[in-house]
Amino acid sequence: MANLADRFNRVRRLAMVGAVFMTFLGLAAATYGVIELGRAPAAQQMGIAFVIAGVACIGMAMLTYSLVVLAHKFVNNSYRMYDALLEMTQAMKRHSDWLHAISEHSSQSEWVKRIIYREKDYEFLRDTIQGMMVRQDWEAADHFIQEIEDEFGYHDEAAKLRAEVERVRSATTEEKVQNALVRFNKLCGERHWDRATREIERLQALFPGEARITSLPQELQKRRDLYKSALMKHYQEAVRIQDVDRAHDLLIELDQYLSPAEADGLRQSARGIFRAKLHQMGAQFNVAVSERNFEYAIDVGQQLVREFPNTRYAREIEDMLPKIQRLMGNGHAAEAHAVASN
Repeated sequence: MANLADRFNRVRRLAMVGAVFMTFLGLAAATYGVIELGRAPAAQQMGIAFVIAGVACIGMAMLTYSLVVLAHKFVNNSYRMYDALLEMTQAMKRHSDWLHAISEHSSQSEWVKRIIYREKDYEFLRDTIQGMMVRQDWEAADHFIQEIEDEFGYHDEAAKLRAEVERVRSATTEEKVQNALVRFNKLCGERHWDRATREIERLQALFPGEARITSLPQELQKRRDLYKSALMKHYQEAVRIQDVDRAHDLLIELDQYLSPAEADGLRQSARGIFRAKLHQMGAQFNVAVSERNFEYAIDVGQQLVREFPNTRYAREIEDMLPKIQRLMGNGHAAEAHAVASN
């Protein structure tokens, strides 16, 4: 949008220069006409003509410049409204993704949920035990190891964890610091930045004055910035080669890393990526419908509605989807195709 703003500012400056030139020209013509009026009667007619032409020239200059200024303000207001709508669309997309995730979880069977949550609980307990070993909270670590053994029945895993707790408990301070740094590196490698921040706070309380621990906040920020720079580089490359899908995914991931100023710098390219992604998904929907691949068309249509809820295209597809789903459920593929084609 910065390029567009510069372009319209140049047009406005050019219009101002033209208006000033025409005004001086009109003043010169009117002055000459007044001089001619004071001469012989034969020259008065020409003087009147020059005065009228000069006044008309000044009027046209003022009118033209006023129209350019009004057009400039209208264009600027239009783009400001477009930016605001784009930000609202992105915010609604994020909320829509959250709601979709909640919907997917709620539609799973109780048995599947138990399997998923059981695995997550186990991973959470194991991760918590690792953190307790770093903090030297031995009693709590023993309690959670017992939970793994009793609740999940992982006797071999519990035995391994107990052996690891004993090894860490008898380790030297140097070994404990090394283990803490390994855990920090693991969290950074998995891009768990918030968890790494909390881990640093715990380590600073456990090892006050330890230089390697004291420098961890700067190290965390450095790694986060490096990852953001890598994302930016991949995004710019994806934009250059017009890889819309990859650019779209990278842009969504970049959102959590960008400052307001950095986001403003990417706004123009982001607008182009979102527009291209919308057109791409719309084309995929149309092709799927034309090939009577209605299941894929429904999937693409639902994704388009989630990601671009404020667009006219999304509203049209959202109106079609229930009819297509209903007709497909009743086995009326031909009617579904007719509805989608309309």
